[in-house]
Parts: sequence; C-alpha cells; structure tokens
Amino acid sequence: MTPFLRARRQTYTPLLSPFNEGRIDLLEFEAAIDRQVIAGVDGIVVCDVVGEGPVLGSDEYQSLLKTAVSRGRPHLSVIAATGTNCTVKTVERCRRAEELGADALLVTVPYYSKPTLKGVINHFREITAAVDIPVVVDDDPRRTAKDYGPALVDALAEIDPIAGICHGAGRLEHFAALPASLRDRFMHLSRDDRKLMEFLDLGGHGALSALANIIPSPVQTMVAMAERSSGCDPLLQAMSVAAAAVGGDDVAALKEAQFFLHQSPADVRLPLVAAEPETILRVRHAFAPFARCEPSTREAA
Repeated sequence: MTPFLRARRQTYTPLLSPFNEGRIDLLEFEAAIDRQVIAGVDGIVVCDVVGEGPVLGSDEYQSLLKTAVSRGRPHLSVIAATGTNCTVKTVERCRRAEELGADALLVTVPYYSKPTLKGVINHFREITAAVDIPVVVDDDPRRTAKDYGPALVDALAEIDPIAGICHGAGRLEHFAALPASLRDRFMHLSRDDRKLMEFLDLGGHGALSALANIIPSPVQTMVAMAERSSGCDPLLQAMSVAAAAVGGDDVAALKEAQFFLHQSPADVRLPLVAAEPETILRVRHAFAPFARCEPSTREAA
C-alpha cells in the first residue's frame, strides 16, 4: 500500500510486541495485526518504542517485520521503526527494512547524544539517500532529551523523501505555531492519545495511536470523524479515560489492557516491569466500556 495519502485523516498503530515466556509470540502478533485489519486502520508500525524495539534482537526484529508484511498486506501499510542514535547503524537498519518489504520508515531524532540541528539534518540526509521509500521523522523530546522547536520542521522541509512528522506528547503549541506551508508540506501525526482531538482540531492529519492496539475500531472512528466529533462525545470521553489509564503510552499498562480485552500475554522485557496491581485495576475499569466493542480475532478464526 502507498502510505500517507492525505485525502482523509489516517490512523497508524505502533504495535505491541507480544512475549510468551520470554520469546516473541508470532501467533499473538498475527492476531493483533488481524484486529487492525478488521478495524480498518491505515497502517501499523513495527518495533518502535511502544513495541519495545530497543530490547529486540536483530532476528526478532526481522521476524516481526516479515510477519507484519506477510499478514498485513494488502490491507495495511507497514512502517518499520529503524531509528537509533548512530547514523551508520540507522542506515543499515533502513536498508534492511526496505529489503524486507516495509512501505515506509519511522526514524527517531537521535536520542541522548543531543546533536546540533545541522547534525540532525545531515543524519536524515544520509538516511533518505540510502533508501527509496518514505521516511517519517519521530520527534519526541521526552525521549530524545533535545527540543529543536519549529526550526527542525523548517529544515526537514528541504529533504524531499521525508513524508511526515510524528509529534510526541506535549507538542500541541509547537504544532500550532507552524506556518501553513510547513503544515501542508508533511503528513503530521500525533503520538499523544490524550490530546489527539485537539491536535486534529488544529489541522493535524492523523494519529500514531498506542491506544489503537487495544481499541482500534473506536480510535479509527474518532480520527475519521474528527470534524464531526460533537456527535461522538460519549466515545470521546471513554477514550480519554482509557488513554489516561495507560499513561498515554505506558507499555506495561497497554499490555495489561490488551490482556483484559484480547487475552494477549502482558509480558514485558527488562528494563520494563509488569504493571502494579493498582494500575491493573485502573486499566480494567477504564477499558470495561469497550469490552463488547472489539471483535475477537480468535472467534473469527
């Protein structure tokens, strides 16, 4: 599929990576992909931070990406998260993801090393010169420890293969300050489920929604109906409670919610640890209204 067509707002799901007794569970991963197909989301992201990409081995990463491509096509665009804070390593990962069939790449701004803006731009120039598929820049200063502000978006506009920018939590004011030319230049996606409707109201193009792992149909509905959201207020309120319960993108909490609604294992890998009992109770209470909304892929099978 061709990702990032802007005829309508779009939903992309950064898939959780299911573990069972420490190993990747590909059957559960296929079931998760099937839920996304049934819900009608536009695409999936494989092995980003929500998918615990940093703790996956190379073989595991490739296995998940191959499965996503074979199971998701032709219904879903498959976006491979390939970013690191090393340009050479990132280029290698991008090339391999393209070889394995990814439709696009999600590449984080280099984290923790805090390069200058010039260094970041050169990083992305090297990446885009090495591949022939679109690149989405993942800009989340909470994780990168560096906020370049609107200057980053302005500089990225000169790199043609960059198709989109994914905005992390707390970036509403940053996005609102962008001139119309930069809003039109890229596909702008929000990672912040708690502020998603506000982002869309400001002109955002869609979501990279961790919440869509659990309730893809409601998330897809809300994104598609953003301009008519007043008719969906009860759903919006329930989604806001659910997003708050999982802290936006707390992987352990998200996996507990996925276990509650879809019986998928809630295992995480160190340095992440299982959710605390009070978190589990909060998650179950928040997601209870959706228990009858989400189809069971096991029943369908």
